[in-house]
Amino acid sequence: NEWNEGEDDQDREYIKLNYFDLALRKWVTQAIVIENGKETVTQTGHTPEQDPEPIVKVELNKKKLSKTTVKYVYAIKITNEGEIEGYAKEIKDRIPDGLEFFAEDNTQYNWKVEEAGIVTTDYLKDTLLKPGESAVVPIVLRWKNSEQNLGQKVNVAEISKDYNEYGVLDIDSTPNNNVEGEDDQDLAIVVLSISTGSVPMYIAFISFIILLLGTGTYMIHKHVIKK
Repeated sequence: NEWNEGEDDQDREYIKLNYFDLALRKWVTQAIVIENGKETVTQTGHTPEQDPEPIVKVELNKKKLSKTTVKYVYAIKITNEGEIEGYAKEIKDRIPDGLEFFAEDNTQYNWKVEEAGIVTTDYLKDTLLKPGESAVVPIVLRWKNSEQNLGQKVNVAEISKDYNEYGVLDIDSTPNNNVEGEDDQDLAIVVLSISTGSVPMYIAFISFIILLLGTGTYMIHKHVIKK
């Protein structure tokens, strides 16, 4: 009944506590504008490492607005940042007012409408993510065509169901609780505006006024002050 190092009537047992941690990152990979049937695809060049991601801005031609379709392609990346392998059994996307989901744009990744403004996918339910591994799921959303539907649109995605064989809870997030700041949730921002061509005209007008004032000042100085 006395601890003496090295005696064979005593021993130590060590337990290591591993943690479970799935993280989600979301960003816009493409902005697609279709005017009168002509499609223009813009690659954003954004990456999941950008935090925050730069805002994606699209300017629309007012004269062609009624015949314009805008699509945004988002990427949702799930990464196992923990020490326990596991699964992202379901991902939820909360669609903002002004954007909408079309099944024909999303035929490959099991996206389903759960309720108004919310879609989910179980595409990764059987994809085992070991520590350090990642998987990506895209989603495409369209702009609701209206001159009143402009400005900023914030799209949020979250891991809504996760799983590991030990039943260990995620160390820093709770699935499907819609809490900003947890790493199982992320957002991407797009902005739409109308290009009217008024800015160049405005700049030209200002330049004309400055030139006029400068000429007037010179003439006053030359013909009035000097006399």
